[in-house]
Amino acid sequence: MIETPEQFERAEEAIAKMKRFLFAARRTHTPEAYSVLSAPILRELQERERDVLAYLSQAPAVPAAVDHPDTP
Repeated sequence: MIETPEQFERAEEAIAKMKRFLFAARRTHTPEAYSVLSAPILRELQERERDVLAYLSQAPAVPAAVDHPDTP
């Protein structure tokens, strides 16, 4: 579960890395080998992308009130 902007960034980086790996693997593996290799990675991608979408669908937290010297 993603709860912070930093976790979101790490999740996005991991997703991109997995996609680049799979893209490269498509060029170097037979269809049968790729199918075996990609299945668990694709499941992980789905889970991480689901987490990203859940995070993005949440309303942002209200920022803490900022003390202004001009306001009482």
